[in-house]
Amino acid sequence: PPAPPPPITGPYVVFGTIYDTEFAPQPPQTAIEATGVPVPAGSTPVQGLRQLNRALPEEYLTLIDLMIDRPVLCTSEKDKEHIIRIDKQREKVEVIIRGMYDCLARFRPYQARQNLIAALRAQIEQRKAHAASLRSCREKAEVLIADTAAELVKARTALKPTDAPAPHPLRAAAEAAGEKVDEGDGAAGGKRKG
Repeated sequence: PPAPPPPITGPYVVFGTIYDTEFAPQPPQTAIEATGVPVPAGSTPVQGLRQLNRALPEEYLTLIDLMIDRPVLCTSEKDKEHIIRIDKQREKVEVIIRGMYDCLARFRPYQARQNLIAALRAQIEQRKAHAASLRSCREKAEVLIADTAAELVKARTALKPTDAPAPHPLRAAAEAAGEKVDEGDGAAGGKRKG
């Protein structure tokens, strides 16, 4: 098979949208510092995310205010400076959103761990339910076997041979005719003599 293509560096297009590899995820503290939002040193990702979340609406409203005043035609230096301020403000909002994304990405391992714990707990509960079902089936089977054994004992005692077994029909006919029957031969229980 052919070798994989080399990694992409710089801007690239996917389905008509331009992406840039320089915006790859950064370490969260670097991403937060790039926003210009003051975050205390040694803060947790949650604190950084809160700071960014507080800064985003303010910066977004500033961007909206600048865009409302945007001139239709860029005819003077003042208009050009205004457009540059709008672009800088837009970039600042993008950087804050990117910093929030990077902070949230730090929670992915915790989310995966919690999902795994939840799945394992569900499996444990499912196995406990199956074990309880098997245990109840085993107990029912033991009761049925014990009941059947008791019924067999009762049936055996009811059928105890108190009398001698009935003779074979051919032997009984031969004895009734007064013939002597030899005990060891023949399918009918003996051989007639005589």
